[in-house]
Amino acid sequence: MNFGYLLFVKTSQNTDYLKLAYALALSIKHTQKPGYDKVALVIDDPSLLKKLNSAWVFDYVIEWGQEDGWDGRSWMDHLTPFDYTVCLDADMLFLRDYSHWIDYFIENTDLYVCNKAYTYRDEIITNKFYRKTFVESNLPDLYSFYTFFKKNDMSSEFFSMGRYIIKNQDVFANLYLKHRPSIVGTDEAFALAAKILDIQDQISYELDFPKIVHLKPMVQNWPWQSDQVTDHVGFYFNEEAQLKIGNYKQDSIIHYVEKDLMTDEYINILEELVWNNK
Repeated sequence: MNFGYLLFVKTSQNTDYLKLAYALALSIKHTQKPGYDKVALVIDDPSLLKKLNSAWVFDYVIEWGQEDGWDGRSWMDHLTPFDYTVCLDADMLFLRDYSHWIDYFIENTDLYVCNKAYTYRDEIITNKFYRKTFVESNLPDLYSFYTFFKKNDMSSEFFSMGRYIIKNQDVFANLYLKHRPSIVGTDEAFALAAKILDIQDQISYELDFPKIVHLKPMVQNWPWQSDQVTDHVGFYFNEEAQLKIGNYKQDSIIHYVEKDLMTDEYINILEELVWNNK
């Protein structure tokens, strides 16, 4: 089985995305079974890997300048070295073995884009504070932070349409979007591509997984406004790489959003665990 995870990193003055992707790759190596723990990195400047203690956690390093704007994930089908791929956002963290999810997708689907997310208290997020475009434009509620696909005609057509939308976003926004975001990002492009191709039911059907905790502050079902989740609850990562947010132990994939949450201390914990199990 030629399966792996695909991560995208672009140099930024404000955020060290390679640091985030490195932490994610370490957490994958620590938690996933052999055969389910391969990681490919797409990066615009591979020389930056020299600063990492264990750059070997990236099984493939693919140099690419990221066409069509700030987010190159619509090119994932062209860039993946795997026959079966899950593309992830860099600011995520694995906490246990999720390989059984991959077995299901390989057996049952050609393309799957996550359609729901969870609060840190394991509640399905229903608040659409950040999704006005989806609601007002009647788009399928897709989250591109977890996208599974096989290399085939269906995924090729879908990603080609996504790329075309991002490249021509003014045209598509005028035609299809009643509420336009400042940038038509990958979530919007994928949702619009699924709607135009009429494949939303094929690529985003109801499942109990993947479970992704999405730590955007205004969707945590709190009775107050918040700029950051950590303004109200703590983020506790112990020496066994177990995570508690507030009083809630986590075992789903975490999309932590606040980039400075991934500290050098947490990375050192993951490095030690991976080195000891190597």
